[in-house]
Amino acid sequence: MKEKLHLRPNQNYFFRATIVIFLFLSLSVVILPLTSSSAEIVSPEKFLGFQPGQDFKLANWKQITDYFQLLSQASNRIKLIELGKTTLGRPLVMAIITAEENFSNLDRYKKIHQTLHDPRQLKPEEKASLIKEGKAIVYISCSIHSTEIAASQMSMELAHKLVSDNSEETKKILSQIILLLVPSANPDGIDLVTDWYYKTLGTPYEGSSLPWLYHYYTGHDNNRDWFMLTQKETQLMARVLYQEWFPLLVYDVHQMGSNGPRIFLPPYQDPVNPNLDPLLLRELYQLTGKAVIDLSRAGKTGMATNTIFDTWYNTANRAAPLRHNALGILSEAASVNLASPIFIRPGDIRVGADGNDIQSTYLEPWPGGWWRLRDIVEYEEIVALSFLTTIAEKKEKFMENFCLFAERQIEKGQNEPPYAYLIPEAQKDWPTALKLIEVIQKNGAEVYRATKAFEAEGINYPAGTYVILLSQPYRAFVKDLLESKAYPLPPGQDPTQHLPYDEASWTLPLQMGVRVTEVTSKFEANLNLLPPIKMPDSRIESGGNYYLVSSNFNNSVTLANRLLKNKISAGYIDRPITVGGQTYPAGSLVIDRGRIEAARMATLAKGLGLEIKGVNSVEPARIQPLTPYRLAIYQPWTASMDEGWMRWVLEQFEFDFKVIHNSDIRAGQLQSNFTHLILPSLSSQIILEGRKKGEVPPEYAGGLGPEGVSALNSFIRSGGTLIAAENAADFAIENLGLPVKNIIEPRRMRRPESQVAGQTSERVRVYSPGSILQVAVDPSRPEAFGIGEEAAIFCYFSPAFEIARAEDSKSASTQKVWNLAWFPAYDPLLSGILLNGEKLKYKSAAVACQVEKGRVILLGFDAIHRAQAHGSFKFLFNPIIYH
Repeated sequence: MKEKLHLRPNQNYFFRATIVIFLFLSLSVVILPLTSSSAEIVSPEKFLGFQPGQDFKLANWKQITDYFQLLSQASNRIKLIELGKTTLGRPLVMAIITAEENFSNLDRYKKIHQTLHDPRQLKPEEKASLIKEGKAIVYISCSIHSTEIAASQMSMELAHKLVSDNSEETKKILSQIILLLVPSANPDGIDLVTDWYYKTLGTPYEGSSLPWLYHYYTGHDNNRDWFMLTQKETQLMARVLYQEWFPLLVYDVHQMGSNGPRIFLPPYQDPVNPNLDPLLLRELYQLTGKAVIDLSRAGKTGMATNTIFDTWYNTANRAAPLRHNALGILSEAASVNLASPIFIRPGDIRVGADGNDIQSTYLEPWPGGWWRLRDIVEYEEIVALSFLTTIAEKKEKFMENFCLFAERQIEKGQNEPPYAYLIPEAQKDWPTALKLIEVIQKNGAEVYRATKAFEAEGINYPAGTYVILLSQPYRAFVKDLLESKAYPLPPGQDPTQHLPYDEASWTLPLQMGVRVTEVTSKFEANLNLLPPIKMPDSRIESGGNYYLVSSNFNNSVTLANRLLKNKISAGYIDRPITVGGQTYPAGSLVIDRGRIEAARMATLAKGLGLEIKGVNSVEPARIQPLTPYRLAIYQPWTASMDEGWMRWVLEQFEFDFKVIHNSDIRAGQLQSNFTHLILPSLSSQIILEGRKKGEVPPEYAGGLGPEGVSALNSFIRSGGTLIAAENAADFAIENLGLPVKNIIEPRRMRRPESQVAGQTSERVRVYSPGSILQVAVDPSRPEAFGIGEEAAIFCYFSPAFEIARAEDSKSASTQKVWNLAWFPAYDPLLSGILLNGEKLKYKSAAVACQVEKGRVILLGFDAIHRAQAHGSFKFLFNPIIYH
């Protein structure tokens, strides 16, 4: 295949750099004062000094929000509201655009949508009148992935057209629709990308990828947070979607790679998630079909449908609404180099297996040539206006179906199993069970609590049991979140060539380690609707010489960190003990009552939901001291999402840590400043070599190199602990002389058989494209304290290990290797899909290696997985806390 040709109309870097300097110097001139008394509705081009989408020009977040403020002052068709602050403190704003007369009844129209979204108390005659009276609420979200920046620029032009145009078509849109327009779901990223673009504009690095995440914690995965709702931005927007406004359309505007279609629109390809209402999908496809027609009528080509993107997974902003009875629509336009145009030869365009030829999914091939940011803006604006026009023309039918989708879900919950999911109070880790309930509630679903004991399927459940009934509007969301999955490999597909678009499974109870029971028979119970749940304060039992806190609780780690920060002497038991009929596993915290006042203990345990028992003795266990640590996390210049998620999760459990880079390790800072280092899931090549010289400015090029590897070896042999997460295990095995082999062939490795340096055994293919598997655990090891004898782990073609026999080991410096977790003899699949899984039998999923005075922990799975995998967090936490 020929290399794609990236040309620019002007290759004169000096000239281009001069333009950049002029642009910045002139910004104060082109930005109009917001307090102008003029009633003129200023265009984005006049306000910015350039047309949105113009080559080499981007508006930053202040310019975008200033422009929307200007519109809201100049027009009675728009109001700008701040939803809250972003992760880095910027305003996250939403523009409400509708006819002037609709604003006086805005609360009434919100109430109508809320009533239609949950029609359980709605009478038939009321429904018809509400549908006629109401306005269709539509939500458009732009540039959550901030390198996909065209939509944020387009939003200004779309808003200007709607507030300034007086055509009958626009008046109809404004009369029948209330548009909620979010100019960017990631304002922090808009500035990060814009700053980087202008920094590199006119240099050899122009349009290159950022060296850091464009969302502070999650990067691209900010669009994989739509049920966990861990980040400030997704929390704010989910409140709009599922608590306040209940839009019937959620249009999420994206970009993709450069060499495929010019734009993708649904229909989505197989597999289809069976929890989705087929009627909803049919209406969605009518809407997008009209948009494709409108693109074609406007002279646009290169539109693709029924390809690339499926409806299987549940974590994105176009996927979650489909489980909430809303039309969740994704568009993906072909990208440029941020704002720099590119030239693409016709032979370099690949759409499916047939290249750039006419196909049933691609009827009008794009002929190739220059592709510009302005092209993307135009395609996206045509699609947005098409959706608005179609819904305005058939407003009552769309609102009627919006209500019907909810009615169908409620009816299914009443007449089809499962009828409910139960969450008993008796849990291994009760605070984590409460976090699961919180996730369900924040997504707008209902949770009840039993006021009396009841029976379901022959089992007695006590009062206090949590009950999630399926006869509710968001049945599809609840079921899809809680059930075990069986990923349907499309018929005839070679599994080595097919992957789920994102992952095969996300079953949250399994990932969180929470016991949830599915009820497939009807039952009766006295239930009260649960108000929004909050983590309670810890309950502290009086009496005894010691406080004892079970290591079963993830939140015990937070307490341990608080004790360490406050320099309060504490320890943990080295073996399980039974007190009052309750077993406390090894690693349970012990705090001498004589060293801390009761009020201070209550303050330290506040908001953790722990059960803290008073005991006189912990015999026959011995108390090991809880000792301070100095933790570092390796951050490459390749924008690692795994690194970002680790930072976020560690912060939630109040770990102290510092981020270090290649130069810090090469300079020998590990040995003198830290006791622990985490390598996030990165390939060995990325860790060693990093980004290529000439690809980014010199300070961001390169990796650890031989010098960094030598420093890392010295750190470990002198007593340091290295935790190598998932794909980083290969780096540790290859460079630290560990007597361990990774038997799994990497997903992207094309050769059917491969060898790792110095290893003679062949790797095997195991198809686990984001599945949840069961492992056995050794709970006697400090690295596994509190996890239990088995655990569920998330595997995406993850490593699995063989431990070499002592006589086969070539590493004299490694004294011992411990098997922390391993795959059972039976099929370990809990949810998703697993092919060739028998190759995992008895193989290790996590091991600990002693290397002279230090340790290396290899975690062959995603222990954090987008902050979902609470049930395996301790595989990461324990080597830090217990050392």
